[in-house]
Amino acid sequence: MNLFRSLKTRCFECHNFPTFNNPDFKVVGVPDINDQEPDLGRAEIAGKGYERAFKVPTLRNIALTAPYMHNGIFQTLEEVIDFYAAGGGAAHGFKPATLDDKIRKFELSTDERKDMVAFLHALTDESNKPVIPDKVPSGLPVVPSLENQSIELAGHTYEFEKPEQVNLKREGKRIIVDPSQTIQDGIEMAQAGDTVMVFPGEYSETLMIDKSNITIMGQQKDDAWPILNGKNRLPDAAVGTGSNIEINGFVIKDYTANGLMLNRSTAVTFRNIHCDNTGLYGIYPVECVGVLVEECSVTGISDAGIYVGQSKDIVVRNNVAYGNVTGIEIENSVNALVENNEVYDNAGGILVFLLPNNPSKVSLNCRVVNNYVYKNNHVNFGEPGSIVSNVPQGTGLMVMAGDSIEVTGNRFHDNQSFGAAVIGLDLFFGKDFVYDVDPIPDACWVHNNDFRNNGYKPAKIVVESGLDGADLLWDVTGYSNNWHEKNVTSIPPILPDKNWSWIARKTNYRIWRFLFNYLVKFS
Repeated sequence: MNLFRSLKTRCFECHNFPTFNNPDFKVVGVPDINDQEPDLGRAEIAGKGYERAFKVPTLRNIALTAPYMHNGIFQTLEEVIDFYAAGGGAAHGFKPATLDDKIRKFELSTDERKDMVAFLHALTDESNKPVIPDKVPSGLPVVPSLENQSIELAGHTYEFEKPEQVNLKREGKRIIVDPSQTIQDGIEMAQAGDTVMVFPGEYSETLMIDKSNITIMGQQKDDAWPILNGKNRLPDAAVGTGSNIEINGFVIKDYTANGLMLNRSTAVTFRNIHCDNTGLYGIYPVECVGVLVEECSVTGISDAGIYVGQSKDIVVRNNVAYGNVTGIEIENSVNALVENNEVYDNAGGILVFLLPNNPSKVSLNCRVVNNYVYKNNHVNFGEPGSIVSNVPQGTGLMVMAGDSIEVTGNRFHDNQSFGAAVIGLDLFFGKDFVYDVDPIPDACWVHNNDFRNNGYKPAKIVVESGLDGADLLWDVTGYSNNWHEKNVTSIPPILPDKNWSWIARKTNYRIWRFLFNYLVKFS
């Protein structure tokens, strides 16, 4: 299961617990079968923009439903896994703009491939199969019951060894772990209300946290920390689901896919964590309610250092993010506070995004307050095809399609493309893209920030779009957005304020909208 919900494979992003399905239609790029008419999927009903998009199915009883994919091109689950491991449709030369960006190449060992198939087989439940009668009214022979009707299952047998129970030292509600032991054994022993105390030293493991009301606490002694080291071999430092979980006081380094990930959890805290070179993300709570990330630092991350996605009631404060593609990203989330963070030397500093084709369809009520966002001029080393690979080098803050986003009290200094941008989705995806979300930012309020020396050397992608650098950028989408800033450069040069009359706002909008459509090249 760890591999299934790892950021290495990202299976859980579309097939999440408990139903292992998703309400969306996804483009994964399944190849056509020779001599068969191509199936355009949802486009047959919804039209342009949905070509080859298909409903995400449940994986429950998947072993009973071969052959696989909408056209039955794959006969076994091994073939399906190999298709995704190769990068999905991209490996077959199929690269439309709508191809799901979470489908990326990954490598599996022989044992990992077997484990993945075994996990999928474990989702089989035949307990409610209809009973075959002894006879039928026609008097014809009754088809006999087969012990195993699945060709997929019939080809596999499994033997499982029960892991040996390890008893660690317990002091009341504390379980003690030292470097000669594993943190996972401490987690297995833990009961509600326990703290797993981890002493300084190096631990090379992936933690599976499927318990509630526990704390995993690293102890520091004489500047020595407990270190979770993936040794550039393990994919994730931790994955899990639960409620009232705190992870506190660790160095996380050299994982290939992700640092710490909690999914579909409530009341989760990441505190006093340092992540270095942990793949796509450093700290990654997704589809959670009640998230606190504080006193953490992240660096060397190829997507977002601190990412909170499809979540609600979020606080990200007093963190340091540097040397990443993006420092902090709040994506498709509601009620977020991003405050008192230091964000520098990333390609993009802070992102507040609403992206299509995700479980959550809103980005609402985020406040970005009192952050120091400076010198975010790092080369963008995001994975080609990922959304963040399109974030211009030199971006301080970017709000994309979010609603009711307030940006105030921040310092935006020395970001070479722009200090703060408010844009719609078309600037990234192009005018012809069809969205399942509202692509326009509304009711955003940017005011009383300190802007200095931004936009002095805009990135190539900005210049090629027909834009220039500035403190403030607005692509003239969203009629109700407002700015109140002094002594700044801006595109367009006049931005609406809350005290504007309706007629002044309307006139300004129409003029700049016309010019923007004429001058700017969309993706």
